[in-house]
Amino acid sequence: MPNGWAWYRLRDLFNVCSGKRVLQSEWKTAGIPFYRAREIAKLANTGYVDNDLFISQEHYDALKQTYGVPKVGDLMVTGVGTIGKVFIVNEIDCFYYKDASVLCFENCYHAIEPQFAKHMIDSSLLQKQIHGKTHGNTVDTITITIANNYLCVLPPLSEQKRIVNKINDLFEKIDRMEQSLK
Repeated sequence: MPNGWAWYRLRDLFNVCSGKRVLQSEWKTAGIPFYRAREIAKLANTGYVDNDLFISQEHYDALKQTYGVPKVGDLMVTGVGTIGKVFIVNEIDCFYYKDASVLCFENCYHAIEPQFAKHMIDSSLLQKQIHGKTHGNTVDTITITIANNYLCVLPPLSEQKRIVNKINDLFEKIDRMEQSLK
């Protein structure tokens, strides 16, 4: 392993948690978006989602004050069905999420660059752990306990940023090549 890199459990990098239960009777047709795993998966894949579920502003404010809500740099990870899809919370996001079907990896220790964390979770090392622990269940599921124990390797923060910049540069080159072929 390169100098400065180290093995960690996910619990050492994030506070892995879930939302407070929101009852179906509390869902609204307008207000603050309420995301289930399918909406998080779509956000992870496309960056956009047509949402039809909401909670009231008052309910959101109460949840925010008592339990907290996703913050910039947190990772929202699908925990049921299509598991392991990652959406990074950004500055313009204001939403709440379904308990148990979506996990929040709170980036409260700031030991990891959010974009690097997304690539890390998308890597074969983590995806094998994510999909290897769900056998025998009716529906693929990630629990907080299981997620906390995922093993990952982490470079220093400066190296994380360099890796993310290189990946972004490569994807830009691929996008330009695709455009030139059209």
